[in-house]
Amino acid sequence: MAIANVVYGDFNSIGDDLTPYVDSFYPGDHVPFDRVEMAGREIVPPLLRYLDDLGIEAFVGRDLNTVAKLHRASGGRMRRLIQTNDPRYHPNATPADTMVLALMRDGVPQGCVASRLIWCERSLLDEMQSGRFWVMHPVSMWTESDKCIVTAPTAARIRACQVVFTGSIYLAQGVTGGNTLAAMLRLHHLWVLSHWRWSWLVGIIEGALARRHAFDVYGAMGLEIGIWRTRPGEGQELHKYEMTICEREACMDLWLRPEMGLLSRSMGRPPISLLPVDGKRVECEA
Repeated sequence: MAIANVVYGDFNSIGDDLTPYVDSFYPGDHVPFDRVEMAGREIVPPLLRYLDDLGIEAFVGRDLNTVAKLHRASGGRMRRLIQTNDPRYHPNATPADTMVLALMRDGVPQGCVASRLIWCERSLLDEMQSGRFWVMHPVSMWTESDKCIVTAPTAARIRACQVVFTGSIYLAQGVTGGNTLAAMLRLHHLWVLSHWRWSWLVGIIEGALARRHAFDVYGAMGLEIGIWRTRPGEGQELHKYEMTICEREACMDLWLRPEMGLLSRSMGRPPISLLPVDGKRVECEA
């Protein structure tokens, strides 16, 4: 019962940390105005309407403590709090490098996805294997039992740039199925694309279901085998992950197009303008 008190006691404080999605959507000038205007007219409204029909609201938070509260409130649906999103390992996190999109129904969390904006001075491979990517201060926070082995080829060539790392994805049991996850991830991706300057967006996933939806739902543009790492507090066993990869230039073309507001279309499909209809190419702006 004490556990239940901790979980449900967090609900009210979570709401205090969050801002409605539409009130937090103020893209920077690095995104062309016509793209922003199109997104505000043709992508965001249908995604929010879909959630509203389910009685769900989308909110944005800019504090890692909010992610920790959502983890506790998830009742185990978010299986663990990955170190990049854990305030114990990143006490220096700020609103400038932290974003969480939370789904709420009547003040109760229904799901979330969180991202950090992280500078990679050396290659992503080096940053991950040394622990610098995962924790603020490897000397004191990355212990002898912590291990990360990276063989994913792209990780070796990502360097000297800003990287968005996305994780802490979960949905409550009552809202699984349908297009809730797709709507949540599209709103999240649109926000980080429009508000942050970065070169790559990456994540690590495991399990057949996650791999199956890596492109169509998660929006990945590449999937590479080659991340093995321990889990804090769970012994020295190395767990296998795949790395999802998105390059910003491709994201601008594929995510900022009107059909991203159509949940009937998967994120991995080519733009409508490239698909043949009755043997002819459709000429329309996408």
